[in-house]
Amino acid sequence: MVDESPYLTETPLPDNQFALMERGAATLILTAIILLLGAMAGQEIAPGNALSETYDTYFIEPHTIDSTSGDAGYNPVDTLAYSLLLVSFVVVISGWLRRIGIPARDNSIIALLPWVFWASIGEVNEDGYLFSEGLGGLFVSPLIHFHVATWVILTGWMCHRVSIRAGSENRAAITQLAFILTCLQIVIFMPDIGRHWEKDAISLLTSPLFLAPMGGLLLIVIIHPFLECYTAIEQGLIQVGLGGCFMHLSGWLMLYTEPLNGRTPISMVPMALIVLGPLLLCTLLWFTGQEARSKLHHMGLEPGIIPEGISLDDWDCQHSSTWERMEALSPRAVLGLPVILLAMYGQMVDGLATSVGLENYGYGEKHVLSQKVIDVAGTAWGFGVLKFGLAAMIWWLFAYARFEHRHRHLRLLVILCLLVVGLAPGLRDVLRMTLDV
Repeated sequence: MVDESPYLTETPLPDNQFALMERGAATLILTAIILLLGAMAGQEIAPGNALSETYDTYFIEPHTIDSTSGDAGYNPVDTLAYSLLLVSFVVVISGWLRRIGIPARDNSIIALLPWVFWASIGEVNEDGYLFSEGLGGLFVSPLIHFHVATWVILTGWMCHRVSIRAGSENRAAITQLAFILTCLQIVIFMPDIGRHWEKDAISLLTSPLFLAPMGGLLLIVIIHPFLECYTAIEQGLIQVGLGGCFMHLSGWLMLYTEPLNGRTPISMVPMALIVLGPLLLCTLLWFTGQEARSKLHHMGLEPGIIPEGISLDDWDCQHSSTWERMEALSPRAVLGLPVILLAMYGQMVDGLATSVGLENYGYGEKHVLSQKVIDVAGTAWGFGVLKFGLAAMIWWLFAYARFEHRHRHLRLLVILCLLVVGLAPGLRDVLRMTLDV
């Protein structure tokens, strides 16, 4: 219950209305699309013009090199452009989800987590040159993000349609759809993955090329009874994402057990420490935050989320008991939120994996800002320290930043964004180092 306060002077915008920030972000995206179309058209109409040359030099050439001959790295122009567009898409999509009435639930992030693994393993398979030139380009950053988004949107939309037709209680229909969509992924990607190893019928049935995809399909059926707490869309995303992960995992397992091109896979021990060390730390932090989170939940409050009907400006003027409890408990309570810890975990894994890869396995850094940090520190471990600092900053952000009730989707998408730029590249680095690719 929110206390009555004389400081309530304004009413937050209704959910169906876009804020100035959201309209500005949409304008930026539209401008980028117009410039992209202009650059592409200019290549045909007026070759050599400044816009088309900039597009080719800073965007097309790095992507082409990355997909054909290895990591090309980023440059200041595409780094700035991708960063601005990423933030803009987060803002616009959050407003769109709010406007159409999609619930803002932490479970939504959990449902999307398999797709982070899907992208990471797929990129590793591309690094191992398992895909043909056409499919391989779909697993190179930044195109990989649009590729994954296409599968997520397709899965979510089809699950929504099936749920309407079959009834929200008929979850078996969602599982059947997930089975079909996973089979579609197998049909599309497995021919490219499997063509590198010649197997007769008997050896194929005992190899990861068969066992991993079939294990994914079996898992879809096994986990069906445990997904009742999720919406139909979330259930489908989890099942299709996990099924696809196992399909991609077949390529990684084959590269590890039967390496190509003279590669020698390394011990899994260093990689396990990179993954499990931060996981242990985050588990301890989770126990630390449970009591405070429980107290806020008992009051009907979420850590960092302002009660409905109060604007951010009015909240800053509050001195009610609700305000006092929120401000006192939120810093510790956010540690009890798995989605916050996932974002922190991703940064830690990325920092450790990058540092180990640069120092011990001869990898290079693609990102401009990351390389600047390494140059200033004089060692790759400086980047690892920075990433652990970023994990602490994520805690600080969600501990002390306050989101209006209407901005719950924005908060979740910020977390998802942090997973995409932290956990995904971290897992990719870990998996590719095990293969020495």
